[in-house]
Amino acid sequence: MTPFTLSRAEVRELDRRAIDGFGVPGVVLMENAGRGCAELLMRLNTERKPTAILCGPGNNGGDGFVIARHLDNHGWPVNVHVLARHNRTAGDADINFDILYTAGIHFTQYRPDYFDQPHRDLFVRQGFQESGWVVDALFGTGLSRPLAAPFDWLVGVVNDSDVPVLAVDIPSGLDCDTGEPLGPTVRATHTATFVAPKRGFLNPASREWLGEVHVIDIGAPRVLVEEYRNRGI
Repeated sequence: MTPFTLSRAEVRELDRRAIDGFGVPGVVLMENAGRGCAELLMRLNTERKPTAILCGPGNNGGDGFVIARHLDNHGWPVNVHVLARHNRTAGDADINFDILYTAGIHFTQYRPDYFDQPHRDLFVRQGFQESGWVVDALFGTGLSRPLAAPFDWLVGVVNDSDVPVLAVDIPSGLDCDTGEPLGPTVRATHTATFVAPKRGFLNPASREWLGEVHVIDIGAPRVLVEEYRNRGI
């Protein structure tokens, strides 16, 4: 099939139409996305090295919760770090956080607005000392401004860790439409992107941040995906 790309607006629109027009629940799309990422990571991490999963406050973080569950189901050691307020917004990500919690999968939660030096030291000790892989599930394609504190600091820690990184949909900090860094940006070894590559991936400069790109099917109806594919013909 002819490759095609999706802009930030098209990603949002396609998801909305899959949910509202075709009746595919958002939580099903999230489940398929996270499971696809987990299956990819298990193929990449054949030695079953411990994986640190960094989950942000939105749906990208929800994908990370699903990834953690499926890795745990298969016996892969995971260490989940939630960078969000305790009062998460109810939605698909919150559903998957509740499943993670009820399943007894270990996680550490940090409040981004209270992330002082002791918390940062704890994060580095717990997040990276024993990790063989990092999953970047902090921010997705909707990001349109530079990462604020403490996420800018986290990006530096990830990039300095010398650990392979799997970015979920897009490396945190990379602009979906231009492929240029908005500011501090995760440098991924692999990027598991959903439905299709993003428009900015056409920019040769984006390769420095993307690593190897893998397209993950999230179960959006084929007739809908083909409509977007045909727009580029």
